Amino acid sequence: MIAAHELLKEVIASLRNVIAPAVADPYPKSQAYMAAVILEFVSRQVEERHDIDDEKTHTLNNLFHDLTSLLAGKPPAIANTPDSEARLCRLIEWLYAEKERLGPETFTAANQRVRLALRHLLDQELKIVGKAE
Repeated sequence: MIAAHELLKEVIASLRNVIAPAVADPYPKSQAYMAAVILEFVSRQVEERHDIDDEKTHTLNNLFHDLTSLLAGKPPAIANTPDSEARLCRLIEWLYAEKERLGPETFTAANQRVRLALRHLLDQELKIVGKAE
């Protein structure tokens, strides 16, 4: 995901260097430049949320630890994947590929834990900057 400051910086540069110069009428041209000024102000007010990344890492680590104990004796070969999100994708693929071997109870329990973790990750992604929890 692109950081908020980087995204705003790119939009501001586009407004100033591409959009405004391409507009012939003076009023819309000034509006494009003014939008760039306003976005610069907004950019200074935006606060990056590092707690979201920390919570995401914590959620994924808890999921992997929880599933390791749940799948005792049947662990997937995903531990060597350094990226947690890629590791999660491999885990989900493995769960569905091994659904029959795991049995309905184990699969359902693991699947519910994965879904709960995904919901928590989504909640983290949707947090609003001004509402730190």
